[in-house]
Amino acid sequence: MNTFEYNRTVHQYSDRLYRYALKLTRDAESSKDLVQESFLKLWMNKDKVKGDHIKPFLFRVLYNKMIDDKRKMGRIQHVDVIPEKSGTKNVFGEDRDIIDKAFAQLEDKQRAIIMLRDWDGYSYDEIAKILNISLSNVKVNLFRARKKMKSVINALEHNHKKESYENK
Repeated sequence: MNTFEYNRTVHQYSDRLYRYALKLTRDAESSKDLVQESFLKLWMNKDKVKGDHIKPFLFRVLYNKMIDDKRKMGRIQHVDVIPEKSGTKNVFGEDRDIIDKAFAQLEDKQRAIIMLRDWDGYSYDEIAKILNISLSNVKVNLFRARKKMKSVINALEHNHKKESYENK
């Protein structure tokens, strides 16, 4: 890979990588750092990574770096706060806050798979390459993630309706 090809790759994938990182971390600065680290690692491996392997390489590096950072931060005690948002509804009529809370309760791998499949439209094979896991592992984790999201959303909606009823 020469400089021109590298710059074209940065232009082609930087926005997608950033959105992916932002959904994983929910932090703009961390997301920018993860994207930069991914492209740095690509440049360092420019002679080894070719053609169709570039995109999975970038996403896999970003995901692995995010996991590494999260493990390091696990040693530091902190509290995740879900910011209050207006009660906007999405196209399915679900409260965005409820969906965000349910999404936040997924495991990292499940969150990554949901994002890649349902939000970015990647195929199962592409997800397996990006995350460096088997095809069956992708399918199992996607099924479990969707099932957990549905369960959490139902519970949160039930609690929300119950609170609304009690406040009347």
